Amino acid sequence: MPAPRRPDELLHGPFTTAEAAAVGLTRSQLRSACWRRLLHEVHCSAALPDSIGLRVAAIAKLLPPSAVVSGTAAAWVHGVDVRRPLDEPITVTYPRTNGISSRREVVIRHAQLPSTDITQLGGIPVTTPLRTAFDLARRRNLIEGVVALDALLNARLVALDELREYVAAHRAWRGVRSAAKAVTLAEPRSESPMESRLRMVIVLPGLPRPEAQVALCRPGGQEVARIDLGYRDARKGYEFDGAEHEVRWEADRRRRNDIWFDFGWELRNYGGADVYRRPQVIVAHVARGLGVRVPVIPPIMLEWLSPRRW
Repeated sequence: MPAPRRPDELLHGPFTTAEAAAVGLTRSQLRSACWRRLLHEVHCSAALPDSIGLRVAAIAKLLPPSAVVSGTAAAWVHGVDVRRPLDEPITVTYPRTNGISSRREVVIRHAQLPSTDITQLGGIPVTTPLRTAFDLARRRNLIEGVVALDALLNARLVALDELREYVAAHRAWRGVRSAAKAVTLAEPRSESPMESRLRMVIVLPGLPRPEAQVALCRPGGQEVARIDLGYRDARKGYEFDGAEHEVRWEADRRRRNDIWFDFGWELRNYGGADVYRRPQVIVAHVARGLGVRVPVIPPIMLEWLSPRRW
């Protein structure tokens, strides 16, 4: 039996059935183990690993001229990954006049889509960083809206002033109140989504807003350490530790000791389980560290932190 044909031009990304036919592959050949179906009429080499880049490129193959990739997938195209969960569906936005509905593989949104809100990156039509920020800030989950704004601001893809102006210019749009609130809570200095979520766990119950990326410097101005979140007057710091911190545990321990002995700062470190499942413990630690009453956590905050998909 002859080996299956694997044209080189089809091995490096998604392709349509028509593109396969143009190089001599039939529909029957596309059903072999060499190829994997991604979407209706879109395939790729079975050797390619699944990734958001592959899925976005596949969807772009089918987009009509009036549609764009939007939401967290657009943020990813712009270089910012704020997906939660990582396999969440890719969102595509069509003008309101388009009658296309959602499919299994993609979430379809219908909204006004002026040309000023559209750009292209790598041949993929996406919402501009500003429109992407606005769309993500309008989501029902305020915490994730702030996470998205923080990431786009930190990457300098958007600025707070232009975000405020855009929100003010779109007051009649659905979700604009959530967007306005997210803008007031956004922090350009936040360096990771989990750092942003930790900050929201602290401020949404009503505790004072901590300073982000607190620089600790010696008298001569030399920066010795930087803390994710902190209160200078109380000398209390709070940080998120991801899985990578387990690898450098010894260095982190020395860093905490140096910060305590050199600057008198007390540090507390939290992981994902603390942020998602034990936010009340974090709130209690911060409140007691500041010498204030422990506030009650709003039930909606627990819903926003829930791992279920929304």
